Amino acid sequence: MTTLIRAFEFNGYAVPVLAVGILMLLIGIFIFLQNKRSRVNFSFFLIGFCGFLWFLGIAGTYAASTPETALFMYRTVTFLGVALIAPCTHYFSATWLGLFKKQKLAIRTGLFFGAAFYIVGLFSPRSFTGVYHYFWGYYPMYGPLNRYFLGLFFLVLACAFFNFFSALLKEPKGVRRTQIGLITLGFLVAFLGSFDYLPKFVYYPVLPLGFLAVFFWILVVAYAIIRYKAMDIETVIHKTLMWLATTVVAVIPFAAFIYWTQRLRDPLSAWGATVYYLAVAVAFYFYFQAIQPRLDYLFQRQRRNLFAVMEKFSQELVHLKSLRDLLQGFARMLRRQLFVRRLSVFLLDEKNNEYIPAIAKGLRSLKPFPQNHPFLAWLEEKDRVVMSHLVGADPEVETFRAEIEQFFRQTQGSVAVPLVLGGKMIGVVSLGRKTNLKPYRSAEIQFLAQLKIPVTIAFSNSMRYENISELYTQVRKMSEELKRWNVELEKRVVDRTRELVKTQEQLTQAEKLATLGTLAGGVAHEINNPLTAVLTNAQILKMTATGDVKESLDLIEEGAKRCQGIVQKLMKYARKTAEETPHKDVDLREVILGTCALLSFQFQQENIEVELKLAEVPPVQGIAGELEQVLMNLLVNARDAIQEGKVKGKPNSLLKDSKVNWTSPGNLRGEENRCQGKITVETRKTPAAVELSVTDNGIGISKEHQKKIFDPFFTTKDVGSGTGLGLAVSFGILKRHNATISVASAPGKGAAFTVSFPLSHTHKTKP
Repeated sequence: MTTLIRAFEFNGYAVPVLAVGILMLLIGIFIFLQNKRSRVNFSFFLIGFCGFLWFLGIAGTYAASTPETALFMYRTVTFLGVALIAPCTHYFSATWLGLFKKQKLAIRTGLFFGAAFYIVGLFSPRSFTGVYHYFWGYYPMYGPLNRYFLGLFFLVLACAFFNFFSALLKEPKGVRRTQIGLITLGFLVAFLGSFDYLPKFVYYPVLPLGFLAVFFWILVVAYAIIRYKAMDIETVIHKTLMWLATTVVAVIPFAAFIYWTQRLRDPLSAWGATVYYLAVAVAFYFYFQAIQPRLDYLFQRQRRNLFAVMEKFSQELVHLKSLRDLLQGFARMLRRQLFVRRLSVFLLDEKNNEYIPAIAKGLRSLKPFPQNHPFLAWLEEKDRVVMSHLVGADPEVETFRAEIEQFFRQTQGSVAVPLVLGGKMIGVVSLGRKTNLKPYRSAEIQFLAQLKIPVTIAFSNSMRYENISELYTQVRKMSEELKRWNVELEKRVVDRTRELVKTQEQLTQAEKLATLGTLAGGVAHEINNPLTAVLTNAQILKMTATGDVKESLDLIEEGAKRCQGIVQKLMKYARKTAEETPHKDVDLREVILGTCALLSFQFQQENIEVELKLAEVPPVQGIAGELEQVLMNLLVNARDAIQEGKVKGKPNSLLKDSKVNWTSPGNLRGEENRCQGKITVETRKTPAAVELSVTDNGIGISKEHQKKIFDPFFTTKDVGSGTGLGLAVSFGILKRHNATISVASAPGKGAAFTVSFPLSHTHKTKP
């Protein structure tokens, strides 16, 4: 121990160097302890530890009493920190900027070569050839191997600065860019400390001031952490490193006074030295007693006042039983103490899984937030007070940064305080800007972090109490509602029974119609054979007949052919779908002409004009017989609507005097009659479909009935006049054809049914 003490002597130049090294170590430990699992915090701790070794060894080298001791200190302690600080800086830049996975190999390579140079430096005389003796103490002499080391040192630092500058250029304006800019500035200033290498290569008696550059780096990093939350730590300015640093700065004037007055004492007088140091101790005591309360007041004044407010408010919480009173008291206290302009509290509504605005001061029209809102879910997990201009810079929120901005924009907030109890967030408080426009201080954030604990418990108890009260109220209401539901249920049973009876009657009628359709097909088949015989014999007789006999035979032949055509159409219509071939190209023109020809005589007798507007359209995929059935149902419904309008005396502007006109290239015309109704059948092509529309000027369909017309057994016709199956069957047929049907109608203004068939890929051309 005595030998070790004799190996070193007091050196004033070593004191500030050692102080900066200790400060680096303390900051590194402080940041690491805030989040031990964070790789960023650990990498920063390594920088602080390497800096501590660097300056500890330098201080020992300065204070060494012999050249051998100085060289030993530098080889073993200083050079370890110097060799590893550049790779650790690269490691920090990569982890902090999210580049660690991409640069993992380069980081490990730098650490390996740094450690290799350190091991070689322990033993090789080519690394250190000796020491210089300057006025500030001993300083090492770098040998040729360390020239290669410097190349590695600056190369690794260049990689770190490349990361910083690349991120700075890519980052848009905002808090994150400010963070990167400050950290980059701090490391650039610290890089100036590399000029301390110059006195190691040549004799250059200029005091190395690299420790001052590093001290400035410490201040910049501390400012970035406190002001812009550059790393994952919670900063609380109370007897922390910043308080310690401020105290050190305050003591510097007294230290300077001692330094300049020590020359006045007699170094040869033991009594004089004793008196001098006693006087210095007494003076320092009174000096520190004078400045220490002021420093405490500076850092603890607002904190002390706010915690007195919190203690008082915690006592008042006992008397605020209702949730409304609690919300009002909480909002009033925050607006008075923190001068908050706008404030809102959102509480969890478990029934609807959303956070509803329970109270809002200075805000209007707030909307609820879903329980699974990304930002609120993140707040529930972190359970900490966050500031709007800082949380956006956190790398963890990169994926939902837009949701964070949306939350603070909607609430016009600057601070969010989660109310978490047992790992579950029951609410969140949003605080807007202060009326004095000053930013929220660290003491105020810490106050909110402590205040939210009793407030969360109070809110939870009030919400549970009010929920129990609501439960009893709901039970009473449910018993009354059950009675009303029983009456309503009995009424609905009666109505539904009546509907079932009516449906049974409709099913019976539908079965009769189905039987009649089958019978019609058989009758048509039986009639077809005699008609063939009549037509054949008439044609044979015409070959030898003359005069009036031949004219009569022409009339018989014409009538037989007409009857035969009608019978063939009836047989085709009555044929079952199962006998049809699979879907193939169907010409809508043929379907329309054939169906209208079947109904032409009936419509002529009822004075209904059918107008055909048949455009050139491509064929559609389907079954011709089924499409004829759909068109038949639409035409029959249009006829019934016209007749119903006539019976009920509905005025119709479309009724006019004209001929029964079949407007088509064939122009089928009937005799002149006074028209009582009009049906228009039209085909057209759109870019994506072929459309078939049937329009009438009948009684029309009310809006409430339009929603039900395609339901089975729904009909507005009189009992026995309709089954309510025509449109339902048509809807099913069109669905199998991948077609759609729609209706446009108004009472008294007719109806228009539009069927839309999708175009095949080969026919999708411009109309």
